[in-house]
Amino acid sequence: MEKITIAISASSELQIDLEDFPELSSENKLVKKSLVVVKRYTPGILRYLSKQKVLAHLPAYLIEIHSEAEISEMEARRRLANWLRRKMLRRLFYVVIELLVMPLTAFVALLPGPNVIFYLLFVLFYFHLKAFLSLRKIKSENLNISLRKN
Repeated sequence: MEKITIAISASSELQIDLEDFPELSSENKLVKKSLVVVKRYTPGILRYLSKQKVLAHLPAYLIEIHSEAEISEMEARRRLANWLRRKMLRRLFYVVIELLVMPLTAFVALLPGPNVIFYLLFVLFYFHLKAFLSLRKIKSENLNISLRKN
């Protein structure tokens, strides 16, 4: 079981960050091709996409929660549940926007060269959708977490 690290701030309940996680990969043929194009033209987006994949498969990981202050497991799970709910709603917003914008990239396809905008939108849509669908089902009580104080 792979491990991911999530940092919870002691000062604010809203400051939670996914710090350490595995790199992006996919078995889907079209997504693989899109990742190659995205990697070549916009390499900075891959860390973001890796986060989306981790969110989509969160129950499969051992989650190590780092906190500056002492917090109970129940408090950590509550904060994690709120964070997951915010992430889910944000992913729903992204999916809707990407669905509305993706058909407009057909006009860009008329330009010479690869349609990087379509590939980028497709990859974002794919990982946002997977993250949204998975986040809907995740319950913080079922996650494998361990607490560490910094």
